[in-house]
Formats: sequence, structure tokens, C-alpha cells
Amino acid sequence: MNMPDDYAETRIPLRTSREWREHYEQNALSLLHIPWDAGADLNQAERLAIAASVQGFQAGESSEGRHLYRAAEKYAHASGDDEYLRAIRLFIKEEQRHARDLARFLELNHIPPLKTTFPDRIFRRLRRLVDSLEISIAVLLTAEIIAKVYYAALQSATNSTVLDALCRQILRDEEKHVEFQAEQLARLRVRRRAAAYAGTLGLQRLLLGGTCLVVWLYHRRVFHRGGFTFSQFWRACWLHFNDAFAHTSAASAHLRQAVAPLPGPVSPDAMTPGSSP
Repeated sequence: MNMPDDYAETRIPLRTSREWREHYEQNALSLLHIPWDAGADLNQAERLAIAASVQGFQAGESSEGRHLYRAAEKYAHASGDDEYLRAIRLFIKEEQRHARDLARFLELNHIPPLKTTFPDRIFRRLRRLVDSLEISIAVLLTAEIIAKVYYAALQSATNSTVLDALCRQILRDEEKHVEFQAEQLARLRVRRRAAAYAGTLGLQRLLLGGTCLVVWLYHRRVFHRGGFTFSQFWRACWLHFNDAFAHTSAASAHLRQAVAPLPGPVSPDAMTPGSSP
């Protein structure tokens, strides 16, 4: 699946936490214009087709991020990378902006937001399963990969100018969210042996595959209206997954050149500082 032209940006193997913090600060100052004054611009058929789905995704975006922040705080203290904690704080604020904007869109079209949904509760429990930054990020990355496909479908599912602009902004943000989380996974997993890393990646694939099935079950009406069959949705998710982990591999290679291996086992949540030498 091709990304819009305004996503185009030359990737580098690994950015420092300071660079990510600066990205989030700059992004907050350069948001796309959302034409809220267009008012309620969904027709009845569009409203029926997307209402429940957008309610579900809005609930998923509305997390306060406390568990993620606590895990990031432990990592920052262990690694000395305080900039990572600042970047995570801004990342959480960006996700909360998505939730606020989606809630505003729903209310504009007389659709009440929901506090939670069954898939949202499952994702939250997965993130809290183990007090680990790596697991929190792995679950988040799965959600963000699928979100890239979902918001592309949602953007095409209606003629709403408000929703079109909102999806463009969220897609632009999610592109960077995936890179941010992929690079942090590279830091956390850089010293993992090849066999252990292959097992980790296998579990990540299982998580994505299972999540894809759940998301399709709950949101297939939006995907259909956005022009996606199940096979197209499935392929698009795996293309984004492979792209994200190719980025992780490039970041890991960059780290291995810079960081000498240490003897003995190392905690995956305190492996390397966020700033590359």
C-alpha cells in the first residue's frame, strides 16, 4: 500500500531520543488544518457504516498511557536516557490528541464516544501482562501498524472533508509512531542472540496475525467501504509489519557497530541508552 506524498522523508537508521523529542515538539506546531466548521458532514449511510467502528478506535486512542510511562521511566533511570522519557510523554500526548479529535468528530455527527470496547480491553491487558517496556512497545507497534491500514480505509470510506483531513493527520503521525517504536525495540533487543530474536519475532508475528483477525471482525464494514477485501487488508498489514521490522534491523545493525557486546545476560529493558554515540 502506497503512502501519500506528504509522508515522504529520508529515513536514517537510528535517531537519538533527543531527536525524537524534537520531532514531537515540531509536529505539535505543524498540524494539518481540520475543517471543523464544515459541521456534521456524514450522510446517513456513511454514519451507519462507520459509527461503531470509529467509536471503537477512538476508545483505543484514549489511553492515559500510565503503564507505558512507568515502564519508560524505569528504562530511562536504568539507561540514563532522560530524553526518552520526554519523548514518550510527547508521544502519549499525540495519541491523546487523536482521541480528542476523533471524539470531536463523533460528537459533531451526533455519535456518542464510548469509554471502552472488548478489543480495547484485550489490548490494555496485553500491555499490562508483564511490567516490561519491550512488551508494551511490541503491543503498541502492532496496533499502530494496523492503524495505518485502518485510517487509510476510513479516509476513503466517506465523503466527509473533516474525516478526510483528520485521517491524513493521524496517518502522518502514525508513520512516525511506527518508526519511533521500531527503533526503541532495536535498542531493547540489540544484544539478543539470533535464535532468541527469531523466537521473539515469531511471537510478534503471531500477535499481529491474531490482532488482524479481531480488527477485521469488528471493523470490516469500514474496510469494505474503503475498498479493502480481507486479503488486501491482510497483505497491507504484513507489508507495514515487514517495513517496520526492516527498519528495526537497520537500527540494530547501526547499534551493533557502535556498542561493544557485554558478557553475561542483560535485561532487555535496560540495554542501551537512547542516544547513539
